[in-house]
Amino acid sequence: MGNSATLGDIFFCHPRAKFYMLIDSFINIYRIVLSGRLLRFSTILVVLMALSTSCLERYHPDDLYLRDGLLVINAHITDQVGVQTIEISRSANIEGPRFEPELDCFVLLSREDGESMEFRISELPGHYTADLDADFLSTGLQYQLQVITGDGKEYLSDFDQIRPVPAIDSIYYKVESRQINGDEGAVTGIRFYVDFTYDNEDYEFIRWDLTETYEFHNPDMEAWVYYSRWRNGPLEGEDNPKVCYLTHPIPSVHSISTKHLDPGTFTRAFDFIPYDKLDQRLIYKYSLLVKQYSVGSEGFHYWNELGKNHQGQGTLFDSQPALVKSNISNVVDESEKVLGFFTMSSMQEVRAFAEDIPGIPTSPYFYYCLPVDTGPGSNRPQNYPAYFARATYDGETVYAEVRKQCVDCREYKNSTEVIPDFW
Repeated sequence: MGNSATLGDIFFCHPRAKFYMLIDSFINIYRIVLSGRLLRFSTILVVLMALSTSCLERYHPDDLYLRDGLLVINAHITDQVGVQTIEISRSANIEGPRFEPELDCFVLLSREDGESMEFRISELPGHYTADLDADFLSTGLQYQLQVITGDGKEYLSDFDQIRPVPAIDSIYYKVESRQINGDEGAVTGIRFYVDFTYDNEDYEFIRWDLTETYEFHNPDMEAWVYYSRWRNGPLEGEDNPKVCYLTHPIPSVHSISTKHLDPGTFTRAFDFIPYDKLDQRLIYKYSLLVKQYSVGSEGFHYWNELGKNHQGQGTLFDSQPALVKSNISNVVDESEKVLGFFTMSSMQEVRAFAEDIPGIPTSPYFYYCLPVDTGPGSNRPQNYPAYFARATYDGETVYAEVRKQCVDCREYKNSTEVIPDFW
């Protein structure tokens, strides 16, 4: 999995390393202050004290994580009619993560009554697809996955069945306030809820996938790009999109066992979404896509562990990832380690929107991404390509270098200037 900072990048405990970390922190804080963001002195002091008094030992994960070439099969089939995809690849070293597609595989999804569907390689390497119809996707029947790789090795999954899933009766949000990370005062935000009815003991386990999409605006300012010392030009129109739509999966684990539920209507609360004037999630328009699945006990465990992995990414201080045991094995050599999982499940989905939220300001942080005059040389490129912007604020006009995403919002992760169909 791609990450800006992998576990292998952690500094050794060395005075020089800590010195560089302190210098880098001072530089970042200076940039933040210049860009108009206000930091509490106490926050800055705590960060610098932590960096100056602590260090991180280099962590090398279990050998299994560092091993290249393990077969990875991600096969999660639902009862939804249409084209579905199975990903087959080889693992890459965690210190250099990348997708290594496994080509020339024979992939067959078989039903307990002998019916089967072949998944064929698509235009995207390592992705095998099949157009599944309602007759093949039958609730209550058992299914098994078979994969034969190009070198003739055969792999079989455990059987799994499609279980019924409760319908989502309603979805809505509430404006709430919460203390976050010890900040003074409560932070305003929203939380989405779904209501569903438990009226069938065959549901067993329920899990939810959440995906957010929100509108993001860059400042309205003139922009230029310097390709070299001698060639530059304005960024206009489609080269300078100012409104984009960012889509991100929410990695939180949301699942329940229905074993001890009594029949009736239940409410599930999802993540609190705080108002932040910098990320703009709640300023313009926000959408949450909720997918509700009914899974078996093994699938329930798999998704819970995988969710813990995802939640543990992003900082050097997160817990080490857990290895999730696969339900797919080599027919001849059961000792071969296989990664990934096979599940069958029913699915319900619903999309909700939040716009003009009571108590949430509708204007972004004014100083976000504006060019800042940092002194001599700030209006001359240091590296190429370089991106510059001109803006007037606080009584003066400033022309200076900015980050590329400040003049092209497509540069943000999972961002597009194309308005989503559901918008």
